[in-house]
Amino acid sequence: MRNTQKPDYDDWTLEHCDDLTLDQLEEQQTEDLVKAFVDYCRTLEKQVVDLRCRINRLTTPSDQPLPFPGPHSDLYESFCDYAAYPKFKHILDALDIEEGTAILLPSERR
Repeated sequence: MRNTQKPDYDDWTLEHCDDLTLDQLEEQQTEDLVKAFVDYCRTLEKQVVDLRCRINRLTTPSDQPLPFPGPHSDLYESFCDYAAYPKFKHILDALDIEEGTAILLPSERR
């Protein structure tokens, strides 16, 4: 069920924009939110990988296996089975191309 409640817009926006434009504004705000979430996830991912690499360097004697032999190995998640995924695929694909990391499609898993 679609949320039909409109965000609060100022009077100027309401006077000068039709419903279609308001829907487009709301859609852009939703896409901006998804992009912000992905950017934040990428930042957290980099922090986790950096910490794992530091732990590998600092705590492991040379004759023992590394605690994190693949610092990236269990960080990736596929979200393509969610119903809303196709709606945001262009955002996720563009971000993956820009950075070359993070949210991967199943066929691209390392």
